[in-house]
Amino acid sequence: MICEKKLIKLLFITVLIFISFGCSPENTEKKEDALLQVDSLDKISISSLRSRDYGSKIIIESYETDSCVGDLETGSLPRAEGTYKSYMAGFRSDGIYQYARLTIPNTTAPQSGYPFILFLHGFIGQEKAPNYSIGCNPSNLYYSELTDAFARAGYAVLSPGYRGHATVNGVSAEGLEYLDAFDNGVGIMPQFYAIDALNFVSGLNDIDSSSFFNNSLKFDMSRYFLLGHSQGGDAGLTLLAAVGEGINDHLTPVQSALWSGAFLPRLRALKEVMSVTSTPESFLAGDLTWTGTAVGQNGRVNPNFIFGFPPDWIVSPQPKNWSWQKENWSEKSVASATQKAAKEMYRGLRKHVINLSDIKLEMENINGQDEIIHDAKVERQFSQIGGYNFANYLTEPVELHVPDKDHHSQLGWNQELCARINSAAGNCNLVVYPDNNHSLRASPYEWFSPKGTQDGYPILIENLVLKFDKLGSE
Repeated sequence: MICEKKLIKLLFITVLIFISFGCSPENTEKKEDALLQVDSLDKISISSLRSRDYGSKIIIESYETDSCVGDLETGSLPRAEGTYKSYMAGFRSDGIYQYARLTIPNTTAPQSGYPFILFLHGFIGQEKAPNYSIGCNPSNLYYSELTDAFARAGYAVLSPGYRGHATVNGVSAEGLEYLDAFDNGVGIMPQFYAIDALNFVSGLNDIDSSSFFNNSLKFDMSRYFLLGHSQGGDAGLTLLAAVGEGINDHLTPVQSALWSGAFLPRLRALKEVMSVTSTPESFLAGDLTWTGTAVGQNGRVNPNFIFGFPPDWIVSPQPKNWSWQKENWSEKSVASATQKAAKEMYRGLRKHVINLSDIKLEMENINGQDEIIHDAKVERQFSQIGGYNFANYLTEPVELHVPDKDHHSQLGWNQELCARINSAAGNCNLVVYPDNNHSLRASPYEWFSPKGTQDGYPILIENLVLKFDKLGSE
């Protein structure tokens, strides 16, 4: 008994010592979670993506639903029962286990395999990513409508959720730490998402579907079409640059459509995108009223004007009508908003990119305003990432579908990119949707969308189904 008491006392003292040195089980777990770092952004440069290998083994893990939309009126009864089934699959991308949604028509596959849509979804964010449904959810019809329409038209809709997105059978996808390190603050996650998508596509001929299909799934690579929205448009443009000019023919889509693609290079986006969501100076006229242009009602011009339309959920762009909007758009100037975004980006780069740990952000006073002078290493590495900078590789047919009032995907950028692609012997077509927002919808607010404005999204889906059908029959 005495020995037993001594042993208990000794164990108690040991635990106290363990805790006093910060070695509690909780702290030990935290120490084991090493800081996510990459050696250099050169690892995700277009050059690196074009020279590397891709591969994965895809395993279908669960059956999900036979209707992505349900009943549009009640939200409960299945509308498309028997037309298709949707499954969740797992795959590894660069060692990171993640998920993809495979929505498969119930029709017998053609001998060459199912024609398919590779769908790259837009920004979800770190908080919502683990519970993301990957484009098939009757309670959130936006992407579900697209999945439903193409599946009913006979296409398999294959959508990688990217690292950190979705949970299957109670297990969350790996890689959420990448979003913490490189998503909106640093703004380079689309490059990693493009890698995930390419690894996924490369595994389509090696799918373990035995638990759900009598015969192995087969997909027709000659009828492979790419769709990407917003951040997924950015990832899609990077994917196209990574496989363009015949360097990876087996991974190259026949036709691509990118809509509301947020693909402006990050160093430009710091000013041209971030400021429109943080300072009224970016979209107001020179007399501090909103006119949709830099010119006020009194003729005064705002020299720091960026884009005339903030996101439509601002409700009113007129500061005199604001309440909660004052907090969201609290930065005094475009310069201060840009500097704030740049400082956040630099903090993330110093922390997570080893060869950028010593970078410095400098300011220079030009004409009375502090302008950002980027570190030379940052400028060099950022110039090598993202498809926007590499029109010479964007040789496959691509359509850019763009609303004309979206600050995330400004019409001017799309016009510029399409012109550069065509000048480089590519094949780019620009489709503009008047008075639509980032979701290709008419806004409920008339300052953004006048009465009678048509929703562009259903038009986009209908036209693409017809276009892909025509291309597949040629």
